[in-house]
Amino acid sequence: MAELHDFAGLAASLERALAAIVSESCVVELSVPARPEHGDVSTNAALVWASRVGRKPRELAEELGAAWLQGEGAGVCDRFEVAGPGFLNLFLSSSWYREAVQRMVDLGPDYGRGVLPPSERQVMNIEFVSVNPTGPLHVGHARYAAYGDALCRLFAFAGHRVTREFYVNDYGTQMTKFGQSLAARYAQRLGIDLPLPEDGYQGDYLVAYAERLIAEVGERYRMAVAAAPHVAALTPDVLEEFKCWGRDRVLESFKDTLQRLRVTFDVWKSELTLYEGEGVAQRGFAGEVGKALAQMDAEGLLYEQDGAVWLRTTQYGDDKDRVLVRQTGEPTYFLSDIAYHRDKMDRGFEHLIDIWGADHHGYVPRMKAAFTALPPHDPERLELIIGQLVNLIESGEQKRMSKRRGDIVTINDLISAIGVDAARFFLVGRSHDSTLDLDLDLAVEESSKNPVYYVQYAHARICSILRNLERQADAKLPEPETELPRVHVAATERALVKTLSQYPLVVLDATRRRAPHRVYTYLGELAAEFHAFYRVCRVLTDKPDVTLFRTALCLATRSTLAGGLDLLGVSAPQTM
Repeated sequence: MAELHDFAGLAASLERALAAIVSESCVVELSVPARPEHGDVSTNAALVWASRVGRKPRELAEELGAAWLQGEGAGVCDRFEVAGPGFLNLFLSSSWYREAVQRMVDLGPDYGRGVLPPSERQVMNIEFVSVNPTGPLHVGHARYAAYGDALCRLFAFAGHRVTREFYVNDYGTQMTKFGQSLAARYAQRLGIDLPLPEDGYQGDYLVAYAERLIAEVGERYRMAVAAAPHVAALTPDVLEEFKCWGRDRVLESFKDTLQRLRVTFDVWKSELTLYEGEGVAQRGFAGEVGKALAQMDAEGLLYEQDGAVWLRTTQYGDDKDRVLVRQTGEPTYFLSDIAYHRDKMDRGFEHLIDIWGADHHGYVPRMKAAFTALPPHDPERLELIIGQLVNLIESGEQKRMSKRRGDIVTINDLISAIGVDAARFFLVGRSHDSTLDLDLDLAVEESSKNPVYYVQYAHARICSILRNLERQADAKLPEPETELPRVHVAATERALVKTLSQYPLVVLDATRRRAPHRVYTYLGELAAEFHAFYRVCRVLTDKPDVTLFRTALCLATRSTLAGGLDLLGVSAPQTM
């Protein structure tokens, strides 16, 4: 059976056999034994399930092995052994290896695609980066961008329908400070002494924006800024024009920078638009914000106290109720966040994922509580992922950064220093919930110590082998849907095939665990297995059948390396 010729298929087949024995739906996990004499693959499924069904593990393993070998395992497995307390070790046939390689070649870039069971596939909205449009994107944002984009690529490849979304925080205090800071820099470039606001934005990028604004509009705002003793005294209409002009230019730079990092978004959602719309206002607010307030009012979840409007989040697990509208009548960020998530549900998404920075950790309980308060009161529909910080290491020392002072390393700086491939690869090299130390010196080193170089070099080496093969007068490449010759599959070849066969399971595991770093780790292991194969097995031999099989193995490896790198947003070069 063709579907058995990777580890995902083998596991599913064993699950069916075990389910028939224990009369329950089962999950079987496979591993590769460290020693070949312990089999090609092994499972502890009997150990896991024996106590649940009142059986002895070794007896259950024996029954599972026999039932599987007589059923779906016939023809792909030579024999099995029960080892230790109840491990089932399977010894796969040579035909399994040959057919596994042939299937990989036939599928090409689709190998591993759609591995997610149809029952688990969802229409998903993934929101990530979502930084205030007040300055350049720095390396911290780069990590969330690389992680979020890799997650979206994984989800789509595995079988989900994915929409990538950037939430533009263009409403509130920080935007006011940004507009005031830009106005001050504009005035200063015109020779007017207008100080920056306290806690304003001090980066040199604002000077460049001010010069660009002068180039576009000249001295249109000279009188307005000259008449203001301080930026807080600017008229609302003038301040709004500074804010909107600056926001639009920053968003332009965001899109250019993210495109350079190979990150794109399907939707750019403005926070400001949540307050816009027709209809009867609710508690003084229109648009999506008004609709959210109306829903919560209808549920009896809002109350007034000390002149403010509160949400009863304690009913849904929060440690205290939260203010939605201040005494001044101004909305909190929390209110627009609630309206934003209500809007995403209205757009038909079955599952929502927000990827937030480390400084948002304390915000999780209240957001989950507020989301649960919204109809249909389903907390599982919203998933909040908290990322951790990234540290840049150069010459053994950590760089210090501060966005407000303008002392930052931007994404553009990072790409210029190490290239987009190294940036993308290193940024997903560890779990998102662990701090990442990015070694700039290692990232540009052309040696096997550099993980991205090591993986890309394996791909380039295969391309070189195939080019050499094509120059041979009697060159022959494997043809689709054609059985490979019945050659002996050596131990080194088997090791490479087994690693290749794990790819669909790696994709499935990385998707379910929200863990692109598992693909990163796998690619390093696959590259290592190929380099070991290359040292031992000549591809171009005087035996046509051996050459054909090893060529197929090279094709399968090249395609899997390229596909895995693409899931991480990294290129697969043909020469290095």
